[in-house]
Amino acid sequence: MKNLIYILLGAGFLAIISSSASGFLTTETSNTLDNLYEETFYIDPENIEITNENIVITLSQQNKNNAEKKINDCLNYYKKVYENLNVNCDLIVKESVALNSSCVHKSGVFVKEETQEYIKITTYSNC
Repeated sequence: MKNLIYILLGAGFLAIISSSASGFLTTETSNTLDNLYEETFYIDPENIEITNENIVITLSQQNKNNAEKKINDCLNYYKKVYENLNVNCDLIVKESVALNSSCVHKSGVFVKEETQEYIKITTYSNC
């Protein structure tokens, strides 16, 4: 009978330690991953053209999904990479792979002037 009480006390003690340890590990692992995770933009551009004051980045994809977000991310990323240039990001949607037809669906421009900077995103309805 005495051994049964010791076993129950030991099992209860191990259960308490196990549940608190698993909660601690879950919380700490989640916090660590949250701190490590930083969303960065990277889409392999199809083409990059640099002139004296401008850079034009051409992105390509099969559909129109998340087009505005990708243009916005592209502008925000490349304006940091090329600080002294006006940035233009174009998203080309391949309408038909078999016919090799495509069109510019969205275009975004980042312009930095002396006192201000702005972003303008244009959607082309003919695409």
